[in-house]
Amino acid sequence: MKRYAKNLISINLLVLLLVLSSNILFGQSKKLPEEVEIQIENYKVNAIKNRNAGNDNAAATYLNKVAFLYWEYFIYKDAVKYFEEVLAINQNFGNKNGEQKVLDNIAFVYADLERFDKAIECFGKSLDLVKEKGSKNQIATCISNLALAYSNNGQYDEAIKNAEIGLEMSKALNDTKLIRSFYGTLHESYDKKGDKQKAVEFFSLYSTIDKHIQRQLFKEREKQSKQQISQITAEKVHTEQELVKTQDTIKQNVLEIELLNAENELKEARLKQEEAKRKEEQAKRKAQRRLIYFILLIFVFLGAFTLLLYKQMRDKKKANIRLQDLNTEIEKKNRQILDSINYASHIQEAILPFEKHMQDDLPNSFVFYKPRDIVSGDFYWHSRHKDMVFIAAIDCTGHGVPGAFMSMIGNTLLNEIVNEKEIFKPAEVLQLLNDKVEFTLNQNNTDEEGFSEDGMDITFCCFNKTTKTLELALANHKAVLISEGKQSTIDGDIFSIGGNVGLGKTSYTNHEIKITSETSLYMFSDGYQDQFGGIKNQKYMVPRFLDFLMKIQDAPFLEHKRLIEDEYYAWKGETRQIDDVLVIGARFHV
Repeated sequence: MKRYAKNLISINLLVLLLVLSSNILFGQSKKLPEEVEIQIENYKVNAIKNRNAGNDNAAATYLNKVAFLYWEYFIYKDAVKYFEEVLAINQNFGNKNGEQKVLDNIAFVYADLERFDKAIECFGKSLDLVKEKGSKNQIATCISNLALAYSNNGQYDEAIKNAEIGLEMSKALNDTKLIRSFYGTLHESYDKKGDKQKAVEFFSLYSTIDKHIQRQLFKEREKQSKQQISQITAEKVHTEQELVKTQDTIKQNVLEIELLNAENELKEARLKQEEAKRKEEQAKRKAQRRLIYFILLIFVFLGAFTLLLYKQMRDKKKANIRLQDLNTEIEKKNRQILDSINYASHIQEAILPFEKHMQDDLPNSFVFYKPRDIVSGDFYWHSRHKDMVFIAAIDCTGHGVPGAFMSMIGNTLLNEIVNEKEIFKPAEVLQLLNDKVEFTLNQNNTDEEGFSEDGMDITFCCFNKTTKTLELALANHKAVLISEGKQSTIDGDIFSIGGNVGLGKTSYTNHEIKITSETSLYMFSDGYQDQFGGIKNQKYMVPRFLDFLMKIQDAPFLEHKRLIEDEYYAWKGETRQIDDVLVIGARFHV
């Protein structure tokens, strides 16, 4: 977290230098593009005309546009001048809302000029106007601007005072973006004031709520993608239904033509009979006439049939093109979703420790890690402090994307607890990790929206190279120790990390083992023993796994990873992998 705070301060300094540079450059030149000058002059002329005509509201609109153009091109003095004219018009008309907005604009211009004293004065007047009849959200926003101006002016106590007031209002409004803004202001104010503990505390809160906002954005985007896919699928179904209706219409038209043909034949037969009775001499001519009529009717029928067939083929072609476009769109959406998950897997892989770094601290160690999906709910963690080496095997709730989110939270919190707060006792690490997961996932407030019962199971160990002491704490996990041909199992506490709603107060046991002979430690998630396979397609189970670990003890320890991996694939065969798999092994010497 200290590294992130330093990076944030460096970025702020860089932005400040860029702003100062741009202010100097543009402030010296004050040269507007020709087309902008023409536009400003037109606005000024229209403002004068409207004021002379007594239409001050329209004049204020044009003057406001002039002020914004000067502000946009860094001519701050003229921008303030014209904003103040607009302010005077609004004050004359008693337009409190317009007056408040113009005061905010003047304050922001003074902030660009780094005249933070003037910015504070304007923001204060704006806040007074908002308090008269503004909403609580508007009041909190004004306080946010005022607190930031105090901080930039070096009045850190005033900045902290206003930020704390605004923070309470934002919490009451449940406005996460304003809460994040106040946490950021408090972090910067305490940091500049020199109170590093408070600065780190508020940066942690800022980082936590920022992650929450990003998760909400991700969920909204995921929801929008699902809605788009549902809409495309519905359109596809509608198109297919329309195609079926068209085919039914064509069939009905063909039947009607055939019925018409039959009726015409019957009519002509009657005419023929009547003509035969009347005039035998005209029989030949009438027969020829009937033949001509019949041929014409066939041509009409064939023409109509051909036209309908052509229309059917054209409609079908259009429908196929539409279906092809819909399929292409669906494939595109699927690729986008898959690309996002693949990118998430790169991020998750980036936070995992390199196996080589573990082996630098513990030469006889290995990690067998096999996610079920692109991203994983299982992950491992490693760190070192002086002669103490820390390793953890973690199994988060679920797998795939939900599990990956939990793994990111777990990794971040472990780094904070061990590397930043320097808490090394495994049981204390797990207790603090549980408290932070419950706070992060809002598990202490079960009645509130956003409550989550997710958590993680973990084996956390610390090996002191100097004292040759191994300490472990386990949350709903078990670990295996093998020494001098004897195997012992360490059962963890029943409490997971987080998600312990209704189980009462959690506590974790610290197991301490003095290494007096060559000892092997195996930590693992439940993915290995829960895998189906074998001749009867059954689970591998813990007893079989413990027996296998005993069988491979005579083999060199560096081959244990390959042997465990080969056993897993031999058991699994062609069966689908049902869960993420993680096995960590380490051998300690006296």
